Amino acid sequence: MKQLDMEFKSEAGKTKHMRLNYAAQDLDETTVKTAMQTIADLKMFEIDAVNPYALPIKAQYIERNVTPIFGSEEDKQLAKAAQE
Repeated sequence: MKQLDMEFKSEAGKTKHMRLNYAAQDLDETTVKTAMQTIADLKMFEIDAVNPYALPIKAQYIERNVTPIFGSEEDKQLAKAAQE
């Protein structure tokens, strides 16, 4: 599963990310830019009168791969059976 990562600049000049796990996987640039600008314009996340999502910077999909080294589910079951 890909995660949508939207990067903003706050009114304080800091970088802030909004990451969505269940976003559509085929969003285009116009759709995401429009959504990010709406988030910025609504100022609904203001903290101490500072909008953390004031200026849309970029958006990207992030895909993570997990490669187990040890401790698979099968190994856990074998270890549990050996203790009994």
